[in-house]
Amino acid sequence: MTTALSQSLTLAWRSLIPLRNSPGQFAGMLLQPVFMIVIFVYLFGGSGGDRSGAVAYMLPGVLVQVALMSTITTGMNLATDIGNGVFDRFRTMPIARSAPLAGRVMADLLTLVITVAMSLLVGYAVGFRVTTSPFAALAGIGLVLFLSMALSWGSAWLGLVAKSVTSMQGLATAVLLPLTFGSSAFVPATDMPGWLTWWMGVNPVSHLAGSLRGLLGGGLRVSDVWITLGWTAALFALFAPLALRAYNRRVR
Repeated sequence: MTTALSQSLTLAWRSLIPLRNSPGQFAGMLLQPVFMIVIFVYLFGGSGGDRSGAVAYMLPGVLVQVALMSTITTGMNLATDIGNGVFDRFRTMPIARSAPLAGRVMADLLTLVITVAMSLLVGYAVGFRVTTSPFAALAGIGLVLFLSMALSWGSAWLGLVAKSVTSMQGLATAVLLPLTFGSSAFVPATDMPGWLTWWMGVNPVSHLAGSLRGLLGGGLRVSDVWITLGWTAALFALFAPLALRAYNRRVR
């Protein structure tokens, strides 16, 4: 167990090394939250005149969207590694079979932490302030990371079963866009038509954004947290076994 974890961490570090040699990719990872926050919070959010209120409401939603969309890279990187024959080389090495897959997910989790931290820094620059306790704020960030990691396993599964990187990216985007934009992350559900209000109510992204908003700014609805945890557990239970099964088939 310890050996497998050590091997996974080593391969996670191996997955991060290319960022050092690709400053453009690293800069894009840092600039993505900047663009999203400027567009959704600083530009669109201030159109009604209440910029501070828009920042307080929309920034948690933007942070959630940036984190969830970042999970697409897990499947893209796996599909790229498979296409390049990297996993064929891993298969000949005396390492745990699950180490390359777990290492990839760990590496993307670390880059996700960097993206979330960058989002908070930019949010602070445009006027967002955490008004709750440090424990509550860390709990909110933890919820975002947990659900994102669960979705990373779904992204990994898509990357392992997709025919190409392009098809994997298209499938993942087709799933995540309705989840993020069809949620109450940016606009309250009460402002939407009836059918869309229903969809926002069952959408896990709405509950995640609501949980983060409450844990960072107050007014938390505990039901949002429990629903988010339930979705996280369900996604882990569904996609982790699927990804492991697809991975074992590819490296057999």
